[in-house]
Amino acid sequence: MSGIVFQQVTKFYPGSERPAVNKVSLEVEAGQFVVLLGSSGCGKTTLLKMVNRLYEQTQGSILVNGKDTKTVPVNDLRRQIGYVIQQSGLFPHMTVEANIAVVPEMLGWERQKIDDRIDELLELVHLDPKIYRKRYPRQLSGGQQQRVGLARALAADPPFMLMDEPFGAIDAITRTKLQDELIHIQKKLHKTILFVTHDVDEALRLADKIIIMRDGEVVQYDTPLNIIAHPHNDFVKDLIGGDDIIRQISLINVKAAMEKSNKTKTYEKTITISEKSDLKSALATMLRTGAEVLFVLDENEYIIGHLSLSHIQELLLPHNQQNILRMK
Repeated sequence: MSGIVFQQVTKFYPGSERPAVNKVSLEVEAGQFVVLLGSSGCGKTTLLKMVNRLYEQTQGSILVNGKDTKTVPVNDLRRQIGYVIQQSGLFPHMTVEANIAVVPEMLGWERQKIDDRIDELLELVHLDPKIYRKRYPRQLSGGQQQRVGLARALAADPPFMLMDEPFGAIDAITRTKLQDELIHIQKKLHKTILFVTHDVDEALRLADKIIIMRDGEVVQYDTPLNIIAHPHNDFVKDLIGGDDIIRQISLINVKAAMEKSNKTKTYEKTITISEKSDLKSALATMLRTGAEVLFVLDENEYIIGHLSLSHIQELLLPHNQQNILRMK
């Protein structure tokens, strides 16, 4: 399975002299969670919607799983791409189970297979099928509607997912819970995800890589850690919060920063930290325990890597500051 490739993609809207998207070339690798980040009007949603041909590019090519999207019948293209929007897009006159069943029914799935899939997906998004299958969207909270919208997008098990600010209209507490669930789902399913947001914290928390856009162009495409440590310019630095390093590292997972090692069992007198923890927690543990090295544990309590203070400094500090620290 290949990912999504943009080749010199440009989009002009009728009557506009400036392109909404200007000569974008990049690759989203299969199985990666990539976030499109930028302010309103930067072109991120336009770029997203050209993938499933809700918008047609003016110039350039987009390849999905190795095929030029212009050569694939639009319905065939969209069947392999799940799509989630901010307001969930549920059909109000249909029950939860009917909403989730829409695409499987179009594909001619047998009834038992559809019913099993509905139960499986509702459990995946933490909604009890016995309680929620027969409910209508108006009987659900905003967060529950978004969960059902995600389940519907996953119904036919598409390899690709497009998500356009899906949590933008949700309160902060529910939003964090939905982010946690999406992280859990992605870890289990390994979809290729393009996710649009203008929320920097959301991008840093969710992404394997981030595409930062401005005026229709890609300013930087990199991992969250590299964007924090090495912003391409002042625009990127200001966008992610400038010098607020404490907030930034609280959003970076230790697994993204650790030095990997062969999986081994833990042993006595080692100071450990979960792979789900963040770098701020790792630093706090080092200060509290005096440990120079933390060993990172997976969900089965096996060591999968380690993290040292010097390694964190090398990752996060500019080279000139690293030299100053060494001199001291």
